[in-house]
Amino acid sequence: MCFLLPMIIVLPFLSSDCIAAGFTKEAIDTEARSLLNRMEISRDVSYKLKNKLRTALKDPALNEAINAKGVGAIFTYACGEGGIVVKYMEGDGLISFIGGRKAAPISLKSLNAGAMIGGSEQWGIGLVIGGADENDFGGYYKGRLRGATAWEAETADMLYLTRIKGESRQEIYIISTARGLSAGVGGAIMSISPDW
Repeated sequence: MCFLLPMIIVLPFLSSDCIAAGFTKEAIDTEARSLLNRMEISRDVSYKLKNKLRTALKDPALNEAINAKGVGAIFTYACGEGGIVVKYMEGDGLISFIGGRKAAPISLKSLNAGAMIGGSEQWGIGLVIGGADENDFGGYYKGRLRGATAWEAETADMLYLTRIKGESRQEIYIISTARGLSAGVGGAIMSISPDW
């Protein structure tokens, strides 16, 4: 005689901090810190960026994107800026992929409507939303940039960029800080090139 025993399946409680596959929020913070240290970004700039990242991770739009799609890669960069009507930015950075390359070199270039007086520098942390394939990463990304930097007082916190290539869509959120006197009010085009 065969007896059927009831089966009980216990599902773990899913908190609002549960996110899709990719870097956890703690791992985002840890990896960003590691990349900033490898780039030898000054302590004051690094501290400011880490605080801005923690604040950004509480932003509802960014949280929704992370929870739904995860973060497949994290990068940091340092750039110089110039220009009057069209602002130009160029620099280098490092990127780490979940389950892939770590601290791999990248180059960045950007154009956006804005103005710059004197020299200006910018540093940032980028979060690549969703699965990030290191063989498909890079290209031209478009987005919106609003805000201004007057010496150390900043109003701009995040730049949202997308790249559509065939059927795939890649999204990047950039948290940045800058020195100098610059402003950006229009659309931004950023080129990110892997250096491997």
